[in-house]
Amino acid sequence: MAARSAFRPLLVVLIGSAFALGFGPAGAMGAQAFNYPSLQLPTASTRDYTAALTGGTGTTAIFQWREGWKPGRHWQLDAGLADRKGSGTLLLFAGGSVGQELITATTEQPLDMLLTVGAGASFAKGGTLLRLPVGVSLGHTFELDQGMSLTPYLHPRASIDVCGSCGARSNSRTELSLNFDLGVNWQVSRDLAVRLAGAFSGSDLVGTDDTFAVGLNWTPRPLVRARK
Repeated sequence: MAARSAFRPLLVVLIGSAFALGFGPAGAMGAQAFNYPSLQLPTASTRDYTAALTGGTGTTAIFQWREGWKPGRHWQLDAGLADRKGSGTLLLFAGGSVGQELITATTEQPLDMLLTVGAGASFAKGGTLLRLPVGVSLGHTFELDQGMSLTPYLHPRASIDVCGSCGARSNSRTELSLNFDLGVNWQVSRDLAVRLAGAFSGSDLVGTDDTFAVGLNWTPRPLVRARK
């Protein structure tokens, strides 16, 4: 029952995204829709919150919530607003994903790896875009003094991108794109971290502009203590 309750918000997002794709307004869609770094570390979260700003295609404000579903697995909800270059209207996006640990670092091998599967939609005047990404985040954590650590990571992923109404003729389009993030997480204290990342997109529908994000990540202290 607990797993079902935890997974319910993700189902709501996925269903809502599919509904929006089918009934979004007609018109031309901005090329930069839903293009920002995933900010996803290669390990599953118990619970954490991330607030970030992204530049490169305008200014985007992002909020992320990750919640542990079971050991080695979490679900994630994303939401945000984008003020795009060359557009006089704001773009709203929302999405959900699941992260599953594949391997964890040991003395024999240094990498953590996390499988990610998700869905997200962006909505703006003139159209709606749906993305279905699948990828693997991999990296390694370097322990520092005074409880700090650095985790550089790489998050490549393939995505099915579907534009419900785009281009001058408002046609539907679908493409397969390859994208990747390169980032680093600086754990300043047990519950606070600074996360930096760049996203490099290969999607014609979403846009090929590189984007860069800086964010603050917070893990509630009771959960930090529970993991000790």
